[in-house]
Amino acid sequence: MSKEYEYCNCISVTSVTAGFEDDLGYWDVCTSCGKRIEDGYHFYNHYDGEDHEEFWGPNGDIVD
Repeated sequence: MSKEYEYCNCISVTSVTAGFEDDLGYWDVCTSCGKRIEDGYHFYNHYDGEDHEEFWGPNGDIVD
């Protein structure tokens, strides 16, 4: 199985980068092992035809 479909199992993730992008968004990726961070998917917001990242606050609201 390729790293694209595996999740990071590192004990301590010191840094992340973006990767494994698709039409709907992208994953946070561990820089140590190169695998996806579980729950690290970011959806693009397509309402105006442009790709925008959505940030979710602790109460579930979209934060600008």
